[in-house]
Amino acid sequence: MSEISTTDTSHRSRETRPNIQLLDGEVLVPRAVFARDNLGVCDRTCRRWDLPTTYVGGVAYVARNASLKIVAERVRRRNQPSQRRRRA
Repeated sequence: MSEISTTDTSHRSRETRPNIQLLDGEVLVPRAVFARDNLGVCDRTCRRWDLPTTYVGGVAYVARNASLKIVAERVRRRNQPSQRRRRA
């Protein structure tokens, strides 16, 4: 009898999807992985921050460099000193 070949039936979740390298040097990373590994927040928080998102195969991908730049612009100290006014 011939041996039945087993096919790989593993489920590829959004955490196991590969990164996508673009020609301009940008890397598309699954949003859930980006949120967990780079920012330490959940996927829903990244959705609220409205990061530039592209859907490929039903999985949300974010541009890593552009997203990090957006997040860095929003970072502030907890007790940010107010800017001093110039005297006339």
